[in-house]
Amino acid sequence: MVSEQKRHGQTYTPESVSHFLTNWAIRGRDDTILEPSVGEGRFVFDSYNRLLSLGADEDEASESIYGLDIDEDAVETLQKTAQTEFNSEFFNVSVGNLFNADLPEVDALVGNPPYVIRHRFENPEEITEQFSDYSFSDQADLYCYFLVRATQFLKPGGRMAMIVSNSWMKRKYGEEFKKFLLNEFHIHALIGFQERVFDDLANTVCIVAEKRPNTIRMPAENDVQFIQAQSPDIFNSSRKTLDELSNIAVQSSRVPQRRLGAEDYWDIWLRAPHVFTSIKDSDKFTTLDEYATPSIGVQTLHKDFYVLDNSETIQIEDNYLKPIAYSPRDHQEPSLHIDDCKYQLFWCAQDKGDLEGTNALDYIEKWENRTIEKRYSDETYDGLHNKTRIKDANRNPWYNLIDEAKRRLPSQILLPRRVYENYTAVWNPDGVVPNENFLATTVHSDEHTKPLLAYLNSQLGELNLRLAGQVYGGGVCDLNVSSSKTIQTINLDKLTGGELEQLVVAFDRFVETGEREVLDEAVYSVLGYTDHERNKTQDVLSLAIEESVNKG
Repeated sequence: MVSEQKRHGQTYTPESVSHFLTNWAIRGRDDTILEPSVGEGRFVFDSYNRLLSLGADEDEASESIYGLDIDEDAVETLQKTAQTEFNSEFFNVSVGNLFNADLPEVDALVGNPPYVIRHRFENPEEITEQFSDYSFSDQADLYCYFLVRATQFLKPGGRMAMIVSNSWMKRKYGEEFKKFLLNEFHIHALIGFQERVFDDLANTVCIVAEKRPNTIRMPAENDVQFIQAQSPDIFNSSRKTLDELSNIAVQSSRVPQRRLGAEDYWDIWLRAPHVFTSIKDSDKFTTLDEYATPSIGVQTLHKDFYVLDNSETIQIEDNYLKPIAYSPRDHQEPSLHIDDCKYQLFWCAQDKGDLEGTNALDYIEKWENRTIEKRYSDETYDGLHNKTRIKDANRNPWYNLIDEAKRRLPSQILLPRRVYENYTAVWNPDGVVPNENFLATTVHSDEHTKPLLAYLNSQLGELNLRLAGQVYGGGVCDLNVSSSKTIQTINLDKLTGGELEQLVVAFDRFVETGEREVLDEAVYSVLGYTDHERNKTQDVLSLAIEESVNKG
């Protein structure tokens, strides 16, 4: 059951974060401020204190702050706290919905807007129709629309300091949001955190920006500071400038705003700016999809029927079973063979009439006569074959997975779709069917299989794989088909025959001994990396792994 807090996307903001953002956004005693999702008031109270420190009196300060929240209890709590702590009331803070609110233009926009994934939208069509002038993907989450709407109340030259999920920085659906920021704002900084700051948001970023004047859009002349902090503790000492934050951050970089493209993955500049720059500017690298085609492994749609452990398969004839690589946790070794599989896939394309007298038929009919519960619902299905997702898959017969599985083979390389602390790119010489927990990666030319495996299992390969992914809740680095295609990979066409053979030999040695250092030496050698470049790669990979652990 989804809580009201989660449904509305509410999150608690550490005081050090809200204090810094309000101090940056509010510059004068006469500034007016909008907090479009007040929650229980962290940004409202910090804005009030900031105005007092700039010389406003108590009445002026409280009347200068506008705020909304759809949660009546949150607004009531805010006003009670205001009475208790400030002996004041915020008359311009009320219950309301930003998407149909009528508000004045303000000088500063601050807050932590709700993070609501699309399937939790209430009346999503009503919201998205308001933004038909924008080309937002149907995957875009609520905060994208929320920020666009909120900035409509920000004066030209006004400042925005907001906290959002950073998924827009690299997801395809974030391109329109990036265009919006590039066109409408001078982006001063994007501040990220290695540690988890909010319960539901593993990856967040603070957007610190100034709205452009309403003039012809000239190329932006400002630099964007990408600042990666260990934690919100970076804000705890005396008030800092953005330059000072950059100097004490885990890593930071400056990128001219005019160089940023909406199609680029911006979070690279937070997570590995120096390594990324050296790769981006080198013809020694290309993307994985030049040499291989990733796809999601077989999606059974009901694993309890299709996936059986070896103890469950005794009654089913062997010719109706096929080994399946079910989970990366089961396959940490660099090579996978049929005998390594703990699970079997029900493997049958024959009509029931051709299965008379077999245990396979008994197994099918048992599931056709079983009541199947619908997830997240009290409804049931009369038989697995009547399950909506099974019917929509148009399998013929309904239990036939063979065609879908064969489309994913030979899948010489299996990449985990979710990476935590440990990672292996698995060689699949026997053509074992991969489950959906893997990215089934079919190499275009067999001669490239082992060189790719050598690279993908090296430190540099793992780093680029993690940089292509998105870190979500629990610290898991998530890869999908689109992001895996963009993994920066050695340009094998630039290597000599001897260099390709060097990678092959290194991978064979890795399979035999498990010594990753052999791979690293071979990869660094063919790329001509210096000791400094090698050490930098190792340091950044350690940070990427630490990021996952800290958010776990």
